[in-house]
Amino acid sequence: MPRRALLPLLVGLAFAPCSRAEITFTPSMIVKETWTDNVNLSPREQARSEFVTELAPAFSVAARNQRMQLAARYQFRRFLYSDDDAPNLRDSGSDLQADFKARVLDDLLFLDAAASRGQQTVSAFGQQFSDNPYSTSNRTNVSTWRVSPYLTHRFGSSAVLLARYTRDSVETGREGYGNTRGDSYSLALSSPQERRIGWNLRYDRQDLTDRLAGDSSTESIGAGLSWRVLPTLTLNAGGGYDDNDYQALGGRTRGNNWNAGFQYSPSARTTLSMSVGHRYFGKSRSLSALHRSRHTVWNIGFSESVTTTRSQFTLPSAVDTAELLDRLFTPNFPDPEQRRLAIAAYLQATGLPPTLADDVNYLSNRYMLQKQFQASAAFQGARSTLLLSLYDTRREALSVQQADSSLLGSSLFNLNDNTRQRGVAANMTYRLSARASAYALLNAAHSNSLSTGARQTNRGVRLGLQRRFQRALQGNVELRRLEGSGSGGGTSYSENAISATLSMTF
Repeated sequence: MPRRALLPLLVGLAFAPCSRAEITFTPSMIVKETWTDNVNLSPREQARSEFVTELAPAFSVAARNQRMQLAARYQFRRFLYSDDDAPNLRDSGSDLQADFKARVLDDLLFLDAAASRGQQTVSAFGQQFSDNPYSTSNRTNVSTWRVSPYLTHRFGSSAVLLARYTRDSVETGREGYGNTRGDSYSLALSSPQERRIGWNLRYDRQDLTDRLAGDSSTESIGAGLSWRVLPTLTLNAGGGYDDNDYQALGGRTRGNNWNAGFQYSPSARTTLSMSVGHRYFGKSRSLSALHRSRHTVWNIGFSESVTTTRSQFTLPSAVDTAELLDRLFTPNFPDPEQRRLAIAAYLQATGLPPTLADDVNYLSNRYMLQKQFQASAAFQGARSTLLLSLYDTRREALSVQQADSSLLGSSLFNLNDNTRQRGVAANMTYRLSARASAYALLNAAHSNSLSTGARQTNRGVRLGLQRRFQRALQGNVELRRLEGSGSGGGTSYSENAISATLSMTF
């Protein structure tokens, strides 16, 4: 059967159980009025004040039974301006997030699927739009989808097999960025987890079709051993070979690899894992630490890997806001569905972005070596909730500059050769009464092109009051201050704004 015919068949089989699932459909509507003294985040001498009316109908769908889980949300945003002649403004936009998981055949065939649509920063050296949705400067639409069927089988007490195929797509509306299709294959054979001495074999391959930068592929094969020294401590080691096919900048694209490390889990709430090794690009290190108590969540991570912009879209590396809140809300909302609703209500009330550190990714057609440190913490008190996050990311391009020539232009062709980005974000919510709360959001991000000297610093502050008038009706008033300063190709701007919002759930 052809591959294109097989995927719709699997999706159809997966959705078949939906008729027996409990489906929740929740429509909503947001009306927002904003006054801003710099509606399109222009340089100070070109700033224009504006009244903006925003109408944002939305709906969410949730379905769950023993065989499948579906969670989706769509929002359409329409912007009306007091001065229609103002340049570089959006008339409308839409956002989509959808995730689907299904057990197609018991203990054998499963399916994961996801789709998204939203706005994305084009360059790290320009305006950041997370708090200003109107300007068209330095942003573009990004749409992704992914369908991934996989097989699992257990060979008694001897081995476990996992075979997965993934078809995905990343498309943008930005000229110069290549829209891509990806086909990924993975095959893993390992010993059961209950074994004290374990082993694993793995093969991975990805083929990319890029209309602009050309086709490329990555391939790796590996084997590993693990030894559970204590019930709480496991040692592991592995080795293999990487073989990548892309237009390299001059270094190697293939070679042997090895790694050694450990995982320490003294309790169900605490996990620490660390590894060191070597790959074709040099040293390879990773660290992951997670601790959760009744009122706090701590998360620290460091990794070194070869990545691309499109892989960051399909598998984001920024701090996931909902995931952090999920861990924090677990003690008070043990039921997954009630916890999901509580998280959605919190995100809507505070206006938090999907990721707390969402300035990390920017558009590039090149392969790059990424060294990334991330840390996040969440605290919940009797009346307050505090979220903190920080990141430090270094990216060195591995493929040729020509891949980005049409995206950056001839004068900035080496802008993304070697970049470093650092940022912090904080969000605090304080409950004033059973119906009212106050919140504050602060963020700062700094980007530096080590190859050209370009620099960009962006800061933002949001202060707001939120009140629930009825069970399905709430409103809030917010003050906003944004500021950016740049040199060597960066952008300088500032904005002050005040807004009032009514949100209704039907």
